[in-house]
Amino acid sequence: MKNNLFLVSCLFLIGFSASAQYSEDYVEVYSTNIGGENYSIVKMSRKDERVKIKYFAGKDFTGRSVYERYLTWSKNKNIIALSSGAYMNGCDVSFSRPDGLCIDNGTVLNRDFKSFDGLVIAFANGGIFVSNIKEEATKVKNQDGTFLSLNMNNQFDRVRFIKWAENNSATVFQTHLLYFEGIPKVYTNGDQSIRHRQLIIVGKDSSGEIFHFLVYLNEGATLYDATLKVAKYLQEYEDLTIKSMINVDCGCHHILQVRKSDGSIDGRSGFSGTTHITNAANLIVYYYE
Repeated sequence: MKNNLFLVSCLFLIGFSASAQYSEDYVEVYSTNIGGENYSIVKMSRKDERVKIKYFAGKDFTGRSVYERYLTWSKNKNIIALSSGAYMNGCDVSFSRPDGLCIDNGTVLNRDFKSFDGLVIAFANGGIFVSNIKEEATKVKNQDGTFLSLNMNNQFDRVRFIKWAENNSATVFQTHLLYFEGIPKVYTNGDQSIRHRQLIIVGKDSSGEIFHFLVYLNEGATLYDATLKVAKYLQEYEDLTIKSMINVDCGCHHILQVRKSDGSIDGRSGFSGTTHITNAANLIVYYYE
């Protein structure tokens, strides 16, 4: 009898440890080679809103690090992937802060507005919205159901936006917007440095289903070349109409960690960043509910 109970307990533990962390009906992790270049890709469907985003922009008011905050929050969470987000204004994680306007769950970390044309808003419910602030107003919804249409290039409207973010526990950061509504927004006169690139893309397929892609280019490329290469791949091989494509930090704060569906870390080449998550300066987390 004792042996049977022991066997049942072992089988339960094995089954629990091997239980899926996310459904492969919603998430696909793969690498591919296009023209001799390797792409590491996490493809995530937003159908049924099972795939969500959380962003940690920096230390909290008690001084807890991004990693410490992530550890507390991630208990009982089904993690898909971790990525760096906003650029930082230095390499020392103890002193650097996000470059450009940055708000963490309603707490303002940096009010300095930069010329980056991509404004990323991660909502408390796990959704994400990218605004092209150079070419259009940013529309946000109040708690009473009314909408605000704000010109982020206007100082008065930026103050109103920050107040809205504080009241709605929104998380916000600025970055380069590379592609928007099917049109490239980066040009040959942009950043000419050859380096690894990590991009987040939002788009929809021919059936109207919304997808997020986290793409890492293992070979070096300019920002312009990386944008066009990834856009071409997604359009031709994934049948994607691109809504937005943003650049994330691939410098001294580069984070990339991808999980398999069973929760284990994907150790393949091209699925890890140069910075360990314990030293994360900020962190985008894709997770599954």
